[in-house]
Amino acid sequence: MSGPAPSDRRIHLASPDGAFSVTVVATGARVSSVLHTATGTEFLVRTPWADEEWSGTYLSDSSNKEWHRRYAGGWHTLVPHAGDARTLGGVEHPFHGEAAWRRWRVVEHDATSCTLEVVLRTTPFVVRRSVVATAVGVEVRQSITNQSDRDVAFSWTEHPAFSGALIGPSSQLSVGGDPVDIYFPRDGSSHGAFRTVLAEGRGTAELRNHDTGAAVVLRWDPELFPYLYVWQEHHQTAGFPWWGLMDTIALEPASRGYESDGGPLGPIVLAGGASVAASFGLELTAPGLLG
Repeated sequence: MSGPAPSDRRIHLASPDGAFSVTVVATGARVSSVLHTATGTEFLVRTPWADEEWSGTYLSDSSNKEWHRRYAGGWHTLVPHAGDARTLGGVEHPFHGEAAWRRWRVVEHDATSCTLEVVLRTTPFVVRRSVVATAVGVEVRQSITNQSDRDVAFSWTEHPAFSGALIGPSSQLSVGGDPVDIYFPRDGSSHGAFRTVLAEGRGTAELRNHDTGAAVVLRWDPELFPYLYVWQEHHQTAGFPWWGLMDTIALEPASRGYESDGGPLGPIVLAGGASVAASFGLELTAPGLLG
């Protein structure tokens, strides 16, 4: 959804060797910053309105509009679904799922890691998310537990959106070592795109800016997340919500294709009392530190 508002809790982590600092905010358990300390390189995108205070603000007439109005960048988890708001079985599910809108509880916190938890109301789930600052970047570990005694279907998408440090005319994306045909604008031109890449058996995406050497490698479980959404917004949208100010590419491991077929929330079926867990690793190379 948003954030962090000034009242939102921010948790600051550092890798054991001090190479990376990581910030997590309670709203959505969102990773808001992954910074390489020696070069000052921020790897996650941050919108100009990321620190605005939203309490007391009138709401838009849809959660879709409100999400985009408040979007602060960073790395969200989208559970129990991604995409447009929908009503299923009389339950209203907001744009990109309830978990990203809620303020989570901090249950553990030390110098290098934190764990947050939330009990959802649109599904009978307890979601627990741990973020760890590592020597190479950040690791996210998340579990989802069905508290009810019946099967519940849902989808799960991770939504890290990257900064301009990774974007340039020489930037290239590969999935499982196979190049992905995407376009990065040149000479100050603008561009926007969204596509879904089938990632079955290929749980690694690498984005590298060959001009600067900045790179990210994202790793995930391709059996649980057989799709990768690739969202690009490079100063393309002149009006609301980006006003020509957004320059980002998001690489989003997903459990289903983006468009809903109107059926269940997703293809993952969690039995009553059961849990599912996954880990996501982000390895980072800062500009000038060619690996």
